[in-house]
Amino acid sequence: MKISFLKYSLSAFLVSVALNAAGCEDAPPNAYTQDYVVQGVLIVDEPIGGIVVQRALPTTDTFSMERAVLRDADVSVTDGNGREFKLQFREGGSSFGDYTFGDTSVKVQPNTLYNLTVKTADGRILTGKTHTPNRFAWVSPPRTVLQFPTDTLNLPSPDSLKISWTETSGTLEYLICITALDTVDYGKYLAPPTDEQNRRRKRFFDREENPRMYNLAEYGYLQANEANTVWNAFKWFGRNKVTVFAADANMLRWFKLYFQRGNQYNSNLGSIKGGIGMFGSAAQVTQEVFLLKNQP
Repeated sequence: MKISFLKYSLSAFLVSVALNAAGCEDAPPNAYTQDYVVQGVLIVDEPIGGIVVQRALPTTDTFSMERAVLRDADVSVTDGNGREFKLQFREGGSSFGDYTFGDTSVKVQPNTLYNLTVKTADGRILTGKTHTPNRFAWVSPPRTVLQFPTDTLNLPSPDSLKISWTETSGTLEYLICITALDTVDYGKYLAPPTDEQNRRRKRFFDREENPRMYNLAEYGYLQANEANTVWNAFKWFGRNKVTVFAADANMLRWFKLYFQRGNQYNSNLGSIKGGIGMFGSAAQVTQEVFLLKNQP
């Protein structure tokens, strides 16, 4: 998957679908109604793909993301010019498989309407549509090397640590993501190289029982086209990637549903007809940075 928060929202919503089906007053506790969840985000200038299709499992079964994956669906994407792209199932990844177009030289275009159609073996048809945002660019990108401060409480916020990007037509809200690229090696990227290992940062709000604790990516939500460097957004020292997404309305609503409503599904916030889920799109800018330790 291109965007890792989809992995966790999928499992949460699949469980909630099964529980809701079993919670009807007139049905026995183990009643089960088959339903499907579709999630996919098209990224401008990236290949067409990353569409995940899964089914809800009965509450009498032990939940498994791998068993929930639907591998035999007929999945296609059509652009605004009527060109159809038949997607093929691909094993692996954080969601145990997704549907991707085989020709990776075909890229998602900006300011373009895309329609998704998913047909399951039992005759269900699920559809979605998204209009991709325009491209945008860094104005002040993150610095390639950041020195983690000794005292983060009294650290001033100089302009040199502020990042900004061009405004995107029709986009008022953005998502920002910091992803750890190497949680093992640290010293080999220094000059001269050493054998020093990487380590996780200790943040006061981290909790072992939080399922996002071990997610390599940390997401934030912005209503402006600039932001200060927030040290607590970094989970690991060493190599990290900073990504800003200009997301469409579908992706933004799904993000808010997952992060702000505690995985409680609201059909009004989804964008899949005939099932559950989201089909959205985003443009992005990225920058790799290296976060130096404040101590060994």
